[in-house]
Amino acid sequence: MKIIVLYGPTGVGKTALSIKLAKRYNAEIISCDSMQIYKYLDIGSAKVSKDEMQGVPHHLIDFLEPNQNYSVFDFVENCKKAIHDIQKKGKNVIIVGGTGLYIKALTENYNLGNVKKPEIVSKLQNLSNEQLINIIESSGKIVKKDDLNNRVRLLRYAELVETKSKTTKNDETEKYLIFGIISDRAKLYEKINSRVDEMINKGLVNETKAIYQKYGENISCFKAIGYKELLPYIKGETSLDDCVELIKKRSRNYAKRQFTFMNQFNTIIKIDSTNFDTAFKEISDIIDKNK
Repeated sequence: MKIIVLYGPTGVGKTALSIKLAKRYNAEIISCDSMQIYKYLDIGSAKVSKDEMQGVPHHLIDFLEPNQNYSVFDFVENCKKAIHDIQKKGKNVIIVGGTGLYIKALTENYNLGNVKKPEIVSKLQNLSNEQLINIIESSGKIVKKDDLNNRVRLLRYAELVETKSKTTKNDETEKYLIFGIISDRAKLYEKINSRVDEMINKGLVNETKAIYQKYGENISCFKAIGYKELLPYIKGETSLDDCVELIKKRSRNYAKRQFTFMNQFNTIIKIDSTNFDTAFKEISDIIDKNK
């Protein structure tokens, strides 16, 4: 059976669909979420709980400290290993998440450059973002506006320059069935707003405060929606209500970008998840026809 991929924004129903599909097709799940990889980021990343897993094994969740860097390169390497390990057990694979670049790099078989060289990585990690940008742009490349403060990407781009590596891709999409999970946007945005309120009620402020006190603010998770907006409140610079409204706004905007990103895939099958049972049947029928 092909490797199943469910991509879409938070709150669209990916988790529930992936669990039911995993049970039907004797599969294990690989998470494709750039924040759920970190320990302690449970509430803000909407990390799947043990109860939600319903006994289905999950991979690439909860295995890094919040101060560890993680790149597209790392995900592809880790994901390929997880796929191999799962298939070796005679089981099928479902990849689920909302980090579109990770999925695209995997399914379109990006060659992300040479194996990391520890001495170069160590040197680059001691540089400022501005210094990293200088290294990247010295090679003739232009750093996109959205990446100017994305330290993980800057480190990876600078590493590619320093090791004289190239990022290329080969089409291996035939190995995958990629589903883009969509829904009515107005209803999804309402759900996102409600989920943010639920996260606050569950203790997102305390979770953020604990991470900040242990690791400081110069870590990857404080670039993520839900955590970075709460820092001003924790520092006493603004009100909680203002922070919560900003989380909701940025979460809705991010969901919109995730919908748009679906159009960048070479092949993707869009499934409306408004009716769960109908969505599950549509996906199952397509899987059965492509075995």
